[in-house]
Amino acid sequence: MNHFLEEYGKRKLEIESYLSLASFVSGDNVRLINDDGQQHYVSALEATTLKATFYLVLYNLVEATVREGVRSIYNRISDEGLSFLELNEKLQEIWWQSHHESITATPRDALISKVYEVYCLCKTESSPVFQDFIAGVSGNLDAEGVRSVCRKYGIETIADGRDLKRVKDNRNWLAHGNKSFSDVGKDATPSELKAAMEKVFAFLDTYVVNVTDYLAHSRYSMAI
Repeated sequence: MNHFLEEYGKRKLEIESYLSLASFVSGDNVRLINDDGQQHYVSALEATTLKATFYLVLYNLVEATVREGVRSIYNRISDEGLSFLELNEKLQEIWWQSHHESITATPRDALISKVYEVYCLCKTESSPVFQDFIAGVSGNLDAEGVRSVCRKYGIETIADGRDLKRVKDNRNWLAHGNKSFSDVGKDATPSELKAAMEKVFAFLDTYVVNVTDYLAHSRYSMAI
């Protein structure tokens, strides 16, 4: 849990630092000087690219925070040595989903044996291994996507978060080459970027609180 909170705090500081730089160089006639005394005047294109890249950085925080929150649940289950049958039904289903790929990739004539092997595994593992599987995370997270993850694990959901869609859309346009950095960054102002950051932070702050509460009350356990 401490690692989850510390990592979240560190990533937020990184984003705030990046925005400070992007905001600074978006001014007029910005000049950079290195240790050798060499000078560089920041062009409008460079400033625009930095502003557009901010959406990639901000989206990374969303996905990383959601993943780390779920991993903190897996880590708690491992630390407590809970068996498959001691997990709540949502976690049991997710464990089966984590083996979905290995089962569906099995040839038809060996499928029954594979399913039985996985069944035996859930009965014999002292603590179920979820591998790196995060239910509901597809690399395309907006607020509804985060709420979907929360519902799958039984974490309390978060209202609103409409600004996450704009962050996700801009990230996808850049990542898939549908829009250039100039297209995304040309109309973005530092104040708009800051407002988007603060709203994403507020949404994720609530997610972090809800995961913390989920762990504090052992909601991953069948006994709850």
